[in-house]
Amino acid sequence: MIGTTTFAAQYDGIWFLGFNVQQAPFDELKVRQAVAHTIEKNPIASVIPPGMLGFDPALPPYKHNVKYARLLMKRAKYLLNDARLKTLSLLHTDGDKTIEIARTIQKELKDLGMKVALTAVSARDEVKWERELRSGKYQLFLMGYKANPGKLFTSEVNVIPEDDGAALLEPLFRSGAAANFTGYSNAKIDMLFDQLTVITTSFSKERETKLKEVNKVLYKDLPAVVLFYIEKL
Repeated sequence: MIGTTTFAAQYDGIWFLGFNVQQAPFDELKVRQAVAHTIEKNPIASVIPPGMLGFDPALPPYKHNVKYARLLMKRAKYLLNDARLKTLSLLHTDGDKTIEIARTIQKELKDLGMKVALTAVSARDEVKWERELRSGKYQLFLMGYKANPGKLFTSEVNVIPEDDGAALLEPLFRSGAAANFTGYSNAKIDMLFDQLTVITTSFSKERETKLKEVNKVLYKDLPAVVLFYIEKL
């Protein structure tokens, strides 16, 4: 089982399996859903972690169910022996835990007929890591991201607080955003982020409502599967 689910700590980031939604087979929602139902992980549904504005505990998790996952694949016109599933790739860094998780996912996705080759990049080589992420040649990748990663190095006074879900999700899922390596683009998500830019952080109820909408759309569209939350340092 991947990760642990405990809400006792404070969180400001997510660690996830990202899909390249610009490439087959993960341009199909049913295939992404099938993966979510195949990975045997602790149930995490809300993309925004607990303690951050926009967290939604009411979202039901994608439960481990390989039989249902195979049905989803069939509905997406992918059978177990489909040649298109035999040349997939997963990009990840070279930490021991990350390698272990990548190998676990590689093994689990065999249940869907997927043959996944693993590519490891040194975590110390940030330039190469980002270059490979941006290349778009990998169908899957493992990545961790924290809200406002560059906050300590900016003098801007209007940086969104790190406990606000927009600080975490906008760089990852707004169309063309700096850390959007999934290639995900959704006009409704972009509109919601536009609306959030004019709702100041003092209006927390209004921001929470919009962020829960963002959370719900990402939950349904599934550009990434959150494996665990990253604790605040």
